[in-house]
Amino acid sequence: MTSIAYGYFFRVELLHKFFANNICNDFVITPSVVTQAALRGNKMLVKQYGSIFYAALQVDDADRAFMTPSSNLQLTFFLRLTNPAFFNYTNLSSVYQSGKLYYFTNRNNNVSNSKNFLSQAIVFSNTTTYHPGDLAPGVNGVMFECIATCTGIVPSNANSTNWMPIDKNRYTSESDALQWMPSVSTFTFSSAQTSAAIQVFAFNTTNGTFTTSVLSKTIQFGQSTKSFKLDLSALSPGKYRLVINNVAQFIYINDELGVNPAFAVIEIFNDSNLPAAYKLLTGTTLNSPLYSINFLNRATIWKYILNNGSKGSITVNPPDNPPNSPPDQPDFDFPGPAANVIVSGTPIPLSEAALNISLALTTVNNKPVNVNINDIACPSPQMLTSVTKGADNYACSEIFLNY
Repeated sequence: MTSIAYGYFFRVELLHKFFANNICNDFVITPSVVTQAALRGNKMLVKQYGSIFYAALQVDDADRAFMTPSSNLQLTFFLRLTNPAFFNYTNLSSVYQSGKLYYFTNRNNNVSNSKNFLSQAIVFSNTTTYHPGDLAPGVNGVMFECIATCTGIVPSNANSTNWMPIDKNRYTSESDALQWMPSVSTFTFSSAQTSAAIQVFAFNTTNGTFTTSVLSKTIQFGQSTKSFKLDLSALSPGKYRLVINNVAQFIYINDELGVNPAFAVIEIFNDSNLPAAYKLLTGTTLNSPLYSINFLNRATIWKYILNNGSKGSITVNPPDNPPNSPPDQPDFDFPGPAANVIVSGTPIPLSEAALNISLALTTVNNKPVNVNINDIACPSPQMLTSVTKGADNYACSEIFLNY
């Protein structure tokens, strides 16, 4: 009797800092039609169990690839969102224009904290203006979140007015977003043009950039026009850099998404020159990498609202952090004297794991009191408002207390 065995080709774990266990079960992952055929042809199986997506490859008695996949193997999977509240507790733009999607790939070399992230690496730039919610790495590999608009201020604990430490993991950001386009579409200029010089570049596996020319042509129009028919049907599905009249953008082409849109795309490649942590095979030996996609929880201004005639102050008690677990939670505070509406001084991340919060009441029914109440409720992500502090606008969580 012949036995058929499989080994892990790769795995993808979905993580989210909002959840107490960091596990994200908000997505269903499915292969594209082209990938379904590639899976069958390469004797592969795929299956999602909760937050982890598994891809297995048939192996021989020595646990080596039974049939070695081609070096140009490209596997495409779609992430479809199942939780409508996802954007409320996720640090991503809630403005979701038509055709926008996030793109994850093992061609991104983004290893940190012993994890192989599929999101694009984020770097800090002294010339970039950062706004609340933007991310940038600081010293010792710690990722920081901007909490007040700044330029040229290095992310660090010393610059706590502008930056809040997170941890050493890497997170999905707007750097991972690009524009989906059908293979044949109507392209609109920002102003009328008499011609369209079109260039399309694919990924260059040698230098890791989108510099391989796959299309170059110029279309002359009979008169100035604001739009024209852009035909990219000769290109295979995938990510490209499109340049039209010297204006560049990254695009993703896959006509399957015209019928059934997706939140994100995962593309896994069998490139032989990938970094070791991302490479699928060494010869016929399965490396079985575990890839990670990680989402950051949204930070909001917390506003506690007491009954009319009541005043108090809020204290966030320090957590019981294990020793040597950098960075420690920032010191969140609610500055100012006792008030009827108590507002946090900085954004506080929403989390399924509640903070230890106390309320000190000084006035009830317009009469002075001295009452301390522990285990005050943290906000729910179900409803957000907005608030302006200084020059910045923030998402705001309102919590009504019956005191």
